Amino acid sequence: MRKDVRLGAATLVLCGLAGCGGPGGTASPAAPTSTTSSTTPAPPPTASQVEWLDQFCQATAVFTNPPQPPPDLRDEFTAMDLEFHLRAVDTALDTVSHQTNTLTADEFPRGRELIDAYTGAAKELGERVTEYANQHNAGEDVLREHVAETTSALEALEPDGLDLADLVAENGTVAQAHEQAEHCRPAPDRETTPAAPVDLPAAADGGNLAACEDGACEVLVSPSAVVPVPRRYGFTLVRVRSIGDGVALIGAKTEGGAMTSPLTNGRSTVMNGLSVTAVAVGEGKAVLRFSPA
Repeated sequence: MRKDVRLGAATLVLCGLAGCGGPGGTASPAAPTSTTSSTTPAPPPTASQVEWLDQFCQATAVFTNPPQPPPDLRDEFTAMDLEFHLRAVDTALDTVSHQTNTLTADEFPRGRELIDAYTGAAKELGERVTEYANQHNAGEDVLREHVAETTSALEALEPDGLDLADLVAENGTVAQAHEQAEHCRPAPDRETTPAAPVDLPAAADGGNLAACEDGACEVLVSPSAVVPVPRRYGFTLVRVRSIGDGVALIGAKTEGGAMTSPLTNGRSTVMNGLSVTAVAVGEGKAVLRFSPA
């Protein structure tokens, strides 16, 4: 009798370790474990939060869509192009602090951190670009170096602290505001389809640029052509700077400055009382009409 009790106890221990089933030795399946998980959705942003972030993205556009350097045409207007670009960058960097100053930091999650991070980085680069932009007598080669350095700095420009992209990734409310804010959307692709060149009509004065000496002509021009217009308009030089992608770029210099104007098919501009019309822009050539405005 004692032997049977000992055997029965041993059997119970083994079954407890190995898991014994019913008759036939089949183990009973373990009861399924029920697990449930729920994620509470982030609350939607208020209208004021969307507006706040929209203004912030507009103010800090230089971080995501900086001004692009002009093409280096290496002509009489190149220095002007480079100077204008440096001023445009300087203005874009100044805009960060000027426009974020109107935002109330505590109206947006971690708003103060965002403002400080972006204004700090923009101010540091802006001080250098302001110095470049104020060098009015700098030579063309010096300006070219400044633009190259500024372009590299803009490509590497990052906030000095909290990045909006990181905040969007970690905060659902901010992510929703970012989707709704118009100025936070990705900038349009700069790669645009160039305008197809058109067949050029016969110019009334052909390629005779001298016909423009009285201020009224319609001529066929090529890049770098100099158009002799009357001195009464105040120009010391009128040049066709470039023709390509459906655009004719016209440059004009005066004793005190210079100006340029891009013209597409059928478009006109008025410079110091002189009207210039792109009758048609072809591949490397264009028909331009000059007349009193």
